[in-house]
Amino acid sequence: MFTPLFKHCAAILYGLAVFLPLAGNTHADNTDNSDNTDTIFYHGEAYALDDPTTLIYREEHQLQLRNGLPYQREVNYFDAEGKKIAQKENRYFNNAAAPDFRLRDLRNNYREQALYNDDGSLTLSLQESGGQEWQKSRIKNLPDNLIIDAGFDEFVRRHWQALLAGDQVNFSFASAARQELVTFRLQKTSANEQQLVLSMRLQSRLLSWLLDPIELTYERPTQRLLRYRGLSNILDEQGNSYKADIRYQYPAAMPVNASSGDTSSDDTHSGSAANDQ
Repeated sequence: MFTPLFKHCAAILYGLAVFLPLAGNTHADNTDNSDNTDTIFYHGEAYALDDPTTLIYREEHQLQLRNGLPYQREVNYFDAEGKKIAQKENRYFNNAAAPDFRLRDLRNNYREQALYNDDGSLTLSLQESGGQEWQKSRIKNLPDNLIIDAGFDEFVRRHWQALLAGDQVNFSFASAARQELVTFRLQKTSANEQQLVLSMRLQSRLLSWLLDPIELTYERPTQRLLRYRGLSNILDEQGNSYKADIRYQYPAAMPVNASSGDTSSDDTHSGSAANDQ
C-alpha cells in the first residue's frame, strides 16, 4: 500500500485529458460570448497494468470548443459493469494548461477541486468523504510552468520540440490531494516517426525512487495522447489508486493540432472565475 504522500502525489497527477485542438500560442478564454461552438466526444479504456485483458473502468470525455479553442470539458467514469462511479468537469481560461476542475467519486463522495479566485489566486480543496469538512489551501504566486489537471496535454504540446530533442522539462502540478504544488520532470524515453514516449517523475531524485514513473505515449503527427501507463486518479475499493494502462480512441473526424512547434513562452496563468465553493 502506498503512503498517503506518494499515493496522492501520483494519483492526482493523472489529470491527463482530452486532446485539445490548439494551434500555435493561442489559449481559451471562456468569457468569449461567441456562438461558434462545437462538441467532441471520445473515450478511454483503463486496463489493469499487470493484466492487459482486464478492464477496470472506462472514461467518456465531452469537450466543448468555442472558436476552435477548449471552453469546457466533462468526464464521466464507469466501472467494468457500466455503473457510473465518478465525474469531473473543467473550465478553461487564459491558460489552457491550467483549467480549473471539480472531481467527485460517486461511491464515497470523495471530492477534489482547484478553483480560481477573483484576484487570480488558486484555491485547492479536498473532501475525504461526504460530510467531512473541506481542507483548503490558497496559492497566490502561481508559477509560469503551472499545470492543472487536464492542462497536461497542452503543456506537452507547448514543449513538443524540446521534448523531442531529449530536453528535460520541469513543471509544477497543482495537487488538491496534497494541498500544494508538486514539482515533476518530464523527458523523452523513445521516439520514432509515429510515436513519442515520455516518462514523468518527481523532480526530487531522492524521492523519485519511491514512485514508479508514469509513461505517456503520444502520436507524433497529431500530438494526441494514445496511452497512459501508471497510477490513476480513480481509486479501488481499498482506497488505493489503480495501476492502469489507459488507451484512448478519438473520432476519425476530430481536428488535429496544426502546430508542432515549441510555443512555451509568454503564457499567463490567472483565471477570471471566482472560487464558489
